[in-house]
Amino acid sequence: MNFRTQSLAALAAMALVLTPALAGCGQTAENVAEQLAENAVGGDVDIEDNSVTMTDEEGNQVVIGEGVELPANWPLPVPDSGVLAMATVQSDGTAYAMWQVEGTESDAADSYGELLVSAGYSLERDSNLDGAIMRDYTGMASFVSVVASESDGQTTISVTDIPE
Repeated sequence: MNFRTQSLAALAAMALVLTPALAGCGQTAENVAEQLAENAVGGDVDIEDNSVTMTDEEGNQVVIGEGVELPANWPLPVPDSGVLAMATVQSDGTAYAMWQVEGTESDAADSYGELLVSAGYSLERDSNLDGAIMRDYTGMASFVSVVASESDGQTTISVTDIPE
């Protein structure tokens, strides 16, 4: 993620934390938190339940929280299972998402790799660093990096798509 995406994600997390604290301010807590975040990023912020969707003036979009959905312009296949924790699609087409999945790192990397290959991507690099499986794919005019890792009993798969 670049600095702008990290900033949007940090603001989204801040909005989730501030929402309950702002209850009872005349407006709904969500409206106040949305206005604060919109002023900070110069875009549109939508807070719903335990998730935040932020879209800046350039069209970059970040969703973070519980029960979030992929942005409509997500360019890649979606894992067969798992819970989406965060996603972003930037105005240049770069996309990033992270899912929490069941099974091992190897299971997650293999399953998602099969989806990419069946969609027309080719595996270019396969490596392992401290238990994390890292695989790079090319195809469909993009470079895709997939990282599957486990921490504290939770397996995650992170996917980055960079248009070429």
